[in-house]
Amino acid sequence: MAMSKRNSSSMSSSSSIHSYSSASNVRASCYAVDASTASLQGFHYSTTPVNQGIPSPPSSPPLAARHATTAKNGKARRGGAAYTITEECERLFCETLRSVFLGEGSQHHQDSLVMGMSYIDTPANTAITNDYGIDVRRYSDSSTDSDVSEMVRFEEHKGAITNYIEMWDYVGGVMFRGFVVEREEERSMFVFFDEAVIGADLKAGLMALLELCEIDYFSCSRLVLCIDRHSDQVARNNLTKDLGWIGFGLITLDDFSQGEKLTSDKWLFMDMEV
Repeated sequence: MAMSKRNSSSMSSSSSIHSYSSASNVRASCYAVDASTASLQGFHYSTTPVNQGIPSPPSSPPLAARHATTAKNGKARRGGAAYTITEECERLFCETLRSVFLGEGSQHHQDSLVMGMSYIDTPANTAITNDYGIDVRRYSDSSTDSDVSEMVRFEEHKGAITNYIEMWDYVGGVMFRGFVVEREEERSMFVFFDEAVIGADLKAGLMALLELCEIDYFSCSRLVLCIDRHSDQVARNNLTKDLGWIGFGLITLDDFSQGEKLTSDKWLFMDMEV
């Protein structure tokens, strides 16, 4: 299936990431938390032309319920969703990923947003909408220091996380978690393929992830998959072989760690330029 991005004046392609509508054949939804402000945004991948207007999240996935906007508790639900997405993504970090991307072991580390998030009181109906019909809700955070790891020490932290993401693939019935990193003005999207993901039908989900990398909000030049080393060996080997056929290759984290060829005991890293 060909994929292309929507422009603000017209839409002629058969698929795109856009705002959700009841008439759309939504194949995947992604929710992103800004790592600096904890703002929450939603993206929806569909095979039908885009309808205009402020988006409403789909009602089917579990995450969507936490985004439901009501006058009484909409703020708390959105704040809870941002907190949960960040927490669940960081829970998947191994010691290597924490050292490189959360800055543990660096004097110039990036604090986690998981602890102490509070909501900025803005009108319930206030939203900022970009070309893809993304509903932006803003939150604030209070950071907490991370424990120091002796594994990696950097003179300067250069692998800053810009977003945490959670994507629901309705076609394959798979949920992905990950994060976006910006280094030297280039962005990379990391996505965890844990034991629950490996062995599933990943074709549609992988297509949506590649499309997600290309939209203006993320603008990622590469997609990095973190494959669970402790998953079933046969399923893992079949997956890495299939990924190799479509252009993914094994990597270390040297591009993100000042040349240190770092690997992980928990994750096997494969990437592809988008």
